[in-house]
Amino acid sequence: MLTKNQLDGFDQNGFLVIDHVLDDQDIAPLEQEYAELLGAKCQMLFQQGRIPSKFEEYGFAERFALTLSACPDCVDDFNISLPLVNGKVEADKYHVHSGPAVFWLLRNDKILDVVEAIIGSEICSSPVLQMRIKPPQQALDEENIAHSNIGVTTWHQDTVAVLPEADDTNQVTVWVAITDADEENGCLVSIPGSHREGPKRHQPGEIAREPTIPESIINGRKGMPLPVKRGGLVIFHKQNIHCSLPNHSDRLRWSVDLRYHPAGQPSGRPAFPGFVARSQSNPGLELKDPMVWKRLWDDARTRIIRGEYSGPIFRDWDNTCK
Repeated sequence: MLTKNQLDGFDQNGFLVIDHVLDDQDIAPLEQEYAELLGAKCQMLFQQGRIPSKFEEYGFAERFALTLSACPDCVDDFNISLPLVNGKVEADKYHVHSGPAVFWLLRNDKILDVVEAIIGSEICSSPVLQMRIKPPQQALDEENIAHSNIGVTTWHQDTVAVLPEADDTNQVTVWVAITDADEENGCLVSIPGSHREGPKRHQPGEIAREPTIPESIINGRKGMPLPVKRGGLVIFHKQNIHCSLPNHSDRLRWSVDLRYHPAGQPSGRPAFPGFVARSQSNPGLELKDPMVWKRLWDDARTRIIRGEYSGPIFRDWDNTCK
């Protein structure tokens, strides 16, 4: 649980860095699941003639970078949310990874204890999720260098990721460090106290799905780097302004964005499935089966592909706050 000083720091700065929350037992299942996912992807791409080999002689970091370099369009196959598309989708490019290791990370008691200290004991896991696996920048194709899941993440507030119906939702972001994150390999940077300034205008970045706060609003502010060790967390208020540095190292920088809000409040992304992760008042409401969670994502994908979901999936960034 968090101390009063930690809670006061979160209230003052809009972020909180906590090292040594998760250990190898918590992280290793995710690493294994993604090694298997990458292996299966390489096998398929090799059979299709899209890569010259399956890159089996390389470790995960090098194998991932080589795969993306050869096939930049496969980046979304590794994400833990469906691509954000308001309109017709291409079924063969519309995928989400919803494996059991991701589910159990969402339900990890150490993470939920931290979240409970901030938003209370009735906790919903938001479907606003991101898997960010960032190879060294020099290994990236130009097509992906500006993609925030594998390249640089520009200045933004997490509130821009949800529809206006969730403007009053008490959403908190839990940024999980799967590897060490430092200034050399692209750690987060935050503007302390910026959450008190209210929501900012965002506009499409270099690719349409990456919203960014214009430099005229940032006004030259550099922000504070937030290095964190493997297994540590960075907790964000949804209106905190933050970005990430480029990965100028020769190491992989891997993190997971999880988001939580009090049960009963809207997630701001009704097209995708959230679930009750913790309920002290009614534990029977908690989702405890990873296969059910996967089925919820599969059903959401099917509805969108068929055109059965008619509402917007994400906010129109050009019309956010001025």
